[in-house]
Amino acid sequence: MLSLHAGYVTACSEAGGQAPGPRTMRGNRWALVAAGMLMFGGVGAQCCDHTLSMQDSYGDGWNGGTLQVRVNGELIGTFAAAGSASQAVFEACTGDALELIYASGDWEEENTYQVYGPAGNVLFADGPTPAVGVAWTGSTDCAATVDPATVPCAALPIDTTNCVLVDNTGVLGSGISGGCANYNGGDLWYGMVVPPSGNIVITTQSTGGLDDTGVALWTGPDCFNLTRRACDDDSGEGFFSRIVAQELPVGDLLLIQVYGYGGGTGAFELCVEDPGTVQLESSELPIVLIHTNGQDIPFDGRITARMEMKYAGSGSLTFLNGPSNEYDGAVGIGIRGATSAGYPQRPFNVETRTALGENNNVPLLGMPEENDWVLLSNFNDRSLVRNSLAIYTFSESIKRDNGRVDIARLDPDELTGEPLSGGYILEQNLRGPDNSFQSNFSPIDHPGLDVHFLYKYPEADIIAPEQRAYIASFVDSLETALYSPTFTDPVAGYRRYLDVPSFITYFLVNEVARNNDGFKKSVYFHKDRNSNGGKLKAGPVWDFDWAWKEIQECDIVHGPNGSGWAHRINDCPTDNNSTGWYIRLFQDSTFTSELRCTYELHRQGALSELSINAYIDSVAALVQNAQARHFQKWPILGVSGPAPEAGPFGATYVEDLEILKQWIAVRLAWLDDNIPGVCNGVSVGEATRELPRVFMPFGSDQLRFSGTWSNGPHELVLLDMAGRMVNSIPVQPGRGEVSIGPLASGTYLYTVLEGGAAVAHGKLVVAW
Repeated sequence: MLSLHAGYVTACSEAGGQAPGPRTMRGNRWALVAAGMLMFGGVGAQCCDHTLSMQDSYGDGWNGGTLQVRVNGELIGTFAAAGSASQAVFEACTGDALELIYASGDWEEENTYQVYGPAGNVLFADGPTPAVGVAWTGSTDCAATVDPATVPCAALPIDTTNCVLVDNTGVLGSGISGGCANYNGGDLWYGMVVPPSGNIVITTQSTGGLDDTGVALWTGPDCFNLTRRACDDDSGEGFFSRIVAQELPVGDLLLIQVYGYGGGTGAFELCVEDPGTVQLESSELPIVLIHTNGQDIPFDGRITARMEMKYAGSGSLTFLNGPSNEYDGAVGIGIRGATSAGYPQRPFNVETRTALGENNNVPLLGMPEENDWVLLSNFNDRSLVRNSLAIYTFSESIKRDNGRVDIARLDPDELTGEPLSGGYILEQNLRGPDNSFQSNFSPIDHPGLDVHFLYKYPEADIIAPEQRAYIASFVDSLETALYSPTFTDPVAGYRRYLDVPSFITYFLVNEVARNNDGFKKSVYFHKDRNSNGGKLKAGPVWDFDWAWKEIQECDIVHGPNGSGWAHRINDCPTDNNSTGWYIRLFQDSTFTSELRCTYELHRQGALSELSINAYIDSVAALVQNAQARHFQKWPILGVSGPAPEAGPFGATYVEDLEILKQWIAVRLAWLDDNIPGVCNGVSVGEATRELPRVFMPFGSDQLRFSGTWSNGPHELVLLDMAGRMVNSIPVQPGRGEVSIGPLASGTYLYTVLEGGAAVAHGKLVVAW
């Protein structure tokens, strides 16, 4: 039944060493072991097994989609993928008429399938978004053969030692879509066994021929039963491809599908590297262990797991076998994010729970008690700084709480009067059918765009109709005032509804980083009750891994001279529309004057190159050992990564930090020349507040804070970079100095509280 060439195939049945007869050829599972070149061929076969392989790229099945298989008009079965992949085997004989009929469901862009003959020959393949109705008709041939490398079951061998020369000139292709790079045939297949580390890096590179490739990675127990793990177009050098894959099923068949963009042909090189397994014994950072007990962490919902958190404190090593002194208990955990959920290093939502599964409010790493937390991924940030610190950043999630977004609690039965006025948190992001409301206004410079606000707090499934109506009406009142002829009036204009200092701070943070996500889909606003001010405030800020870099998209995020306004993201093709409010605010000279004053003030402190570079250096020192492990696990130095960066890219971590520093210097120089307005001494909250001067006299181990402290009470709070309180000192009104120490070398955060509210803050580095 098998025609063997160059010793490529080992085949045996479960019952013994005899190969099965024609009608039972695929009744048992076959083991295909690559050792050379393969060609299958039936010898006198009349009837044989065919294989239907179905995949769902999201992993939740076909969501109502189905495929009917008919042989000679008779319904053999109706099939659908379950989970990530499913398989069905049916029998047909040479000359039989085969018909495939597809019915659509939801999320069709996730669905793919292939029908294989007994030799691994592809009879038909379709998806993503398969054709509906009669998708294919044809006849079967149990004696069909395949050429080397043209289908998964004829994959040529590859290893992690030697690169191979690929030339797809004249290759028709399998018809199996890789899922990226505008697949249009011309694909070749290479195979190996998943190495013991479970980790690989796949790259294509130039040999002077084809210079734009696509690569798809598939794994499975055999060549008929595959799951697509990844597909990449341009993550390598130029337009070449690069896939970093971890935690693959060890011992499974690993197949690499390569082709030219859009069906392009020519020669190129294909290489596979095994980065090995990262060894961790100790770290300068906190160590978090998640025990899933064999469960997969889901995209939707959460599983119950156990989390251990260990931290010996700033300046000390935390050991893997040390005590779980920060936390050891139950958690609910699920994959978070949209784009980042598909990165090899995935971010997670973590909910601390009691043994009974209830919310467990606990303080972690010096942060206030809560139960909702986030493990942010830095996969898209080679500097490990853009989302601030560490390899995984353990952070608070954005939610209403006295220690987070400190606004009033709004219960479902608070439907009238003062309680109805707050608190609310709104978000701008990709939306579903009933979790948002649409603005009655379009951006002033883009009259055809629609703008939507998501209900973050109260959440969409909790917020009452009266509360939905109230917050939508409030935003409408704000926009009505903002776009009215008298919008600059300090009483009747937008200032009646919009908190100016918060919008200025929000603007500066996102524009210094040129973070267009901060104006379109990682945007938050919050509103407290009227008795607590009641105005709409911008923030908290969130999501900077696509910031601080040159993105190859629209000019506003790709200005090598530091130019461009992220808040003008509506000028570009975008996946979510910005409110565009800053366009109107810039038409108010008082607002731009306040903006300019605030910017100039912070350029002398937190936004100075000296301050920013000191912070970057402090992170580099802290993660000098962790970054080596990080880039062994996720080797993305020297290449773009998921964000389409223009470069340059540092070949080492140190080089990449220097590139980041240079980017910041150029960006700040451009902002110095282009921030609108003239600072004429106008008063605006934080803009005119004197921040404390921080210094350490020569030979002293005491930090001194000098300034004028207005009517109090004031409190000066000093934290380490893990958020642990180092010291807290009350400060009397008037002008004077306070000291904190002695302090060890390291990076610290300080906050000045006035009446319990933060009025000034900053970072500082102590080096001995």
